[in-house]
Amino acid sequence: MSSIPAPKKAFLDVAVSICPFCGTPYADASWYVIELGSDVECGVCGRTWNPKTYKVDRILLEFRLDEQGTVLDVKKDKRIA
Repeated sequence: MSSIPAPKKAFLDVAVSICPFCGTPYADASWYVIELGSDVECGVCGRTWNPKTYKVDRILLEFRLDEQGTVLDVKKDKRIA
């Protein structure tokens, strides 16, 4: 009887925010915009703003990987306060 190895998992903490000038939604790594508080330049209107101030949601994404590290699927794991 051969055993099938369990898929590997990787996670990404994502912050969702909206540009306060033009309303364009953004999803960024939370460590960059929430933890570091980095400003970003909107790719649509070109203005600079801080996503930490305009955060709409924060979620944890779970990536299920095969043995070679290729992504099999992605799911929303949970909301983060």
